[in-house]
Amino acid sequence: MIILLRSCATATDVSFRPIPYLCSMSSIVINPKSQQELQFLSELLKKLGVDSKVLSEEDSEDLGLAFLMKDVDRSDIVSEDDIMKKLQG
Repeated sequence: MIILLRSCATATDVSFRPIPYLCSMSSIVINPKSQQELQFLSELLKKLGVDSKVLSEEDSEDLGLAFLMKDVDRSDIVSEDDIMKKLQG
């Protein structure tokens, strides 16, 4: 299980009035070693008032796949025939 934290801040407009709920795109991903560590971190973050989300197994797999897809070499083109040969054995 993974805990995802997103950094949120209060910004100000031109007249320096606060604009709440402006979230930056910065996040922290924490992978607890045990269920007890997950519970401890979740409770600590809640007490500190830090927004967090515990990701499901499927969500964490999707996140990992997204990281892999981001770093893939997109310059190499594979023909449809090559793909079909691989799929057929």
